[in-house]
Amino acid sequence: DKNMSNLRSWLSRIEAELSRPITYSVCNQQEIQKRLAEQQELQRDIEQHTEGVASVLSLCDVLLRDEDAASGPEAESDSLQETSQSLDQRWRTICAMALDRRLRIEETWTLWCKFLNDYSRFEDWLKMAERTAANPNSADVLFTVAKEELKRFEGFQRQVNERLTQLELVNNQYRRLARENRTDRASKLKAMVHEGNRRWDLLHRRVASIIRRLKHFTSQREDFEGTRESLLVWLTELDLQLTNVEHFSESDVHQKIDQLKSFQKEIALNTERIDGLIVFGEGLIQKSSPQDAALIEDELEELHSYCQEVFSRLVRFHQRLSQPTVSQSPSVLRHELLHILSPMVKLFGSLPATPTHLLTSPLERSGRETPVSVDSLPLEWDHTGDVGGSSSHEDDEEAEEDEEEGRYFSALSGTFIHSVIARWELLQAQSRHSQDAPHVTSDLIEISSWLEKTIPELDRRQQPEPVASIEEIEASATELKEMQRTFAHYKSVMLSLNLRGEEEAPGLRDVNVSWSRACTGLQRWDTSLRKTLMRCQEFHETLHCLLLWLAHAESRRYAVDISHPHTTARALQQHRHTLTGLQEELRSRQAQQASLQALWSQLLPEEGAEDSEEAQEKLHVTGSRLKLLLKQVEQDLNTFIQYKMKQHFNQPHSQSCNLSVEYFRKIRRDRSFLSRVLRAAFSLQLLLLLLLLLPCMIPMSDSDPDCTVTNNFARSFYPMLRYTNGPPPT
Repeated sequence: DKNMSNLRSWLSRIEAELSRPITYSVCNQQEIQKRLAEQQELQRDIEQHTEGVASVLSLCDVLLRDEDAASGPEAESDSLQETSQSLDQRWRTICAMALDRRLRIEETWTLWCKFLNDYSRFEDWLKMAERTAANPNSADVLFTVAKEELKRFEGFQRQVNERLTQLELVNNQYRRLARENRTDRASKLKAMVHEGNRRWDLLHRRVASIIRRLKHFTSQREDFEGTRESLLVWLTELDLQLTNVEHFSESDVHQKIDQLKSFQKEIALNTERIDGLIVFGEGLIQKSSPQDAALIEDELEELHSYCQEVFSRLVRFHQRLSQPTVSQSPSVLRHELLHILSPMVKLFGSLPATPTHLLTSPLERSGRETPVSVDSLPLEWDHTGDVGGSSSHEDDEEAEEDEEEGRYFSALSGTFIHSVIARWELLQAQSRHSQDAPHVTSDLIEISSWLEKTIPELDRRQQPEPVASIEEIEASATELKEMQRTFAHYKSVMLSLNLRGEEEAPGLRDVNVSWSRACTGLQRWDTSLRKTLMRCQEFHETLHCLLLWLAHAESRRYAVDISHPHTTARALQQHRHTLTGLQEELRSRQAQQASLQALWSQLLPEEGAEDSEEAQEKLHVTGSRLKLLLKQVEQDLNTFIQYKMKQHFNQPHSQSCNLSVEYFRKIRRDRSFLSRVLRAAFSLQLLLLLLLLLPCMIPMSDSDPDCTVTNNFARSFYPMLRYTNGPPPT
């Protein structure tokens, strides 16, 4: 009983000690070692009482087996048996609790280590992310830089959202520690979790704010560009429609005026859009960087100039259809302009006093004329010019002015050819832009496979061939031309794909890189073919032989003087056969020269080189001399034919020699006599012409002549007039 009493008090103390929860002051390894040491003391105390517990249990077993004790009261036996079982159960529980307590402390350290490692990795990334978000390149930047920054931050936002999984893992670990009472009393773990959540929330909100700011900036510019492009497309269509009505329509005047009114309604509907775009663009200029502001200003100026060109053409065409007289005052014309384009007054300011001032200088045009509209510029009628003043010019002055104007307008057309082609390609790409996604995917696959086959072929052809014949160069030039046509076909596809962007056409970036490489290869092939042509010895020898043969052919033509009186008929007959053979050879040589000229024109070697200029000069000289010599030979042969016919009808064959000389002399005398007669009768012919035209000058009634009579008068003098800016309207 004494041993049992002592053992019960110890068991109660140990059970109370083991039942008390484990608490940790701080979260570190020293705290874990301290708790393990305390647990080790309890474990040693338990081991020291192991023998005492075992002896008590053995004594109980002995007493239960003792016959004297067993013969005692039954209550004592039951009490002894119950005490033995209770002691054994409590001892086993204490041993299990001690072991579980030690394992729990060790597991707590393991969980702490995992939590701290995960949080450390998350915090390292969080610091890097906070540095990235702290310095966004979003203030006073170029539009292209803002787009790149937006793309970068959108990827960064996806990375932030992906890190949310790691943050949730850390939170779940802390929840388990708190639920199992494994946290520290200093709340270090709690503070770490709260700080991580707070910093991630701030980072997420800041990144979202940066993206919203960048999206707002880029979307404003994209909306501006989209509206501007749509207006340019509309202006282009209006320009083409106006050109068709002005130059190619077979409708009468009233129908054309009705069509112009429909154009004016279109302009009135789009005026508000243009006005809003200009206001919007001015706001963008204030908020954009200096480079972007200058670019936006240039784009607005281009749109403004293009609008003025198209609308001014509409005004001038409307005036020509209405046939205003030259004597109209500037105020009347101004009133008519304001009436036609009143919606545009608020957009482009007050209109000039005379309609001809609306015509922009050719050097200051927007560069967006269509091919038809460029050609139509010389046809505009200058209402303020002297209509009849050009009739006093001489023929040689008119020819010189025509040549100068031809050179001027050819240069004008060449100046804008690149912008016209670019605008036409843009229209083609925009017409393909409405395709659905399957077509876009098929186009992308098609152009990718074509580029994979084309790029190696272009790489192979980039090196100039050391020795090549003209036939080989012509074959290569034909292949180059076919390749250029294929590139032109796929160019509209590439433009359409790039209008959609990377989102709708995945893999577009790689295709763009391949396309740039293919374009570079095509250009290098073209350059290498030009160099091959310039190094082609056969090409230069052929040109040199053509020049030598031309000199020999001219000597053959002049071998017999057909106008000499002592030339015999036999010599004339032989010379006729010589000229016939020479004519056939000239045609053959002309075809040969034409093929060389076509090859040269297609490849167009670099200008400025000595060989290039020399070859160009030889081609020009041979072409001109071949054409002239062929014409002279044909004239000589026609002279022989006329002479034969004259001889057959008038003279016997024996007098052919003298008749030939007399015939050529008679032709010259007849021509000189006819010219003298025409010059002598010129005044009489002019008088008859004036008498014929006099009825056209008399008014049809007592009232003032109307517009139709005036127009008939102008048309009656049409052969004598020369209009400075095109024919008058009809």
